[in-house]
Amino acid sequence: MIVHINTSSEWRGGEQQLFYLALGLENAKKPQRIICQPNSPLEERCLEAGIRTFPIPMRGEWDWRAAKWIKNLLLFWEASLVHAHTAHAHTLALWSASCPILVSRRVDFPPRMGIFSRWKYNSRKVSYYLTVSNCIRRILSDAGIPEQKLITVYSGIDTKKFSKLPRGEDLRRDLGLDKKEIIITNVAALVDHKDQETLIRSISKVNSKIPFKLLIAGIGPLEKKLKRLTEDLGVSEKVVFLGFQEDIPALFGITDIFTMTSKEEGLGTSILDAMASGLPVIATKGGGISEMLDEGKGARLASVKDTESLAKYFQELIESESLRQSFGSYNKVAVKRFSYQETVGKTMLIYYSLLGNKF
Repeated sequence: MIVHINTSSEWRGGEQQLFYLALGLENAKKPQRIICQPNSPLEERCLEAGIRTFPIPMRGEWDWRAAKWIKNLLLFWEASLVHAHTAHAHTLALWSASCPILVSRRVDFPPRMGIFSRWKYNSRKVSYYLTVSNCIRRILSDAGIPEQKLITVYSGIDTKKFSKLPRGEDLRRDLGLDKKEIIITNVAALVDHKDQETLIRSISKVNSKIPFKLLIAGIGPLEKKLKRLTEDLGVSEKVVFLGFQEDIPALFGITDIFTMTSKEEGLGTSILDAMASGLPVIATKGGGISEMLDEGKGARLASVKDTESLAKYFQELIESESLRQSFGSYNKVAVKRFSYQETVGKTMLIYYSLLGNKF
């Protein structure tokens, strides 16, 4: 029995990856359970897909009641492996599991190596850390975690979901966008490490006669600050804040250029979605972003916070339809190595390496 633990009440990249993995295990008829937060998006989607979950309120990594509950469940289920998918799940697994533990690591900042963190990250109970990029793998290695316990397993996407995009005329009309405007799209939470501030400052430096608009799809605590910035820089008419968008394929159907200007990024699956949609990409080299993209073939890459280079790249692609098409066509082929089937297959091989015939 494989038992997954996820402590998030939100639906973000990590939850999507766990859902894909759970679907793969279901299709392979491997017994599993998912311990998750009650009434979370993960619980709802798993129930819809017929994947068995066990909701437990988990109020942080020091929640002893939750840890005791998990321990009893692991014994009752005779769990052979626990896969922790969040940082708090990592700690709860250490408190409760007597079987091998895998930890997925998706963030590209180093762990704070105080007394507690040294115990947590150097525990012998953790067999492997599955990092979503080589960048994160290097960060954990530099923090003192042995190389032999680190395996890169890239996040994956459903490439078929983006193989044929909606035409998007209704969305373009609803947003009041002119057919002649070049549409640049950013899909990311409005938080510091996504660094939409750099994106907006870059856009303010673009001096092209071709009309364009920047669409920012996402919500977060920095929304008011970013809107104020567009007004201060005089680009409020060029930047549209869309809020949360459920239908990303429809949004990509009207997009000409995708962009991501993060300071830190584990991998960034929205970039993979854009690649699968056949879009050219302009991005920074934050975190593991450059591991997905090929400079000069499917993307332009700038250093973190380099507004001058980003502005130059935006202007270049705004003014060159042939380059946009060339980059987009390249990305549509290159993204196939990041399919979720590849991710699930590699993860299952790691399960097998630990469990053998038990798996």
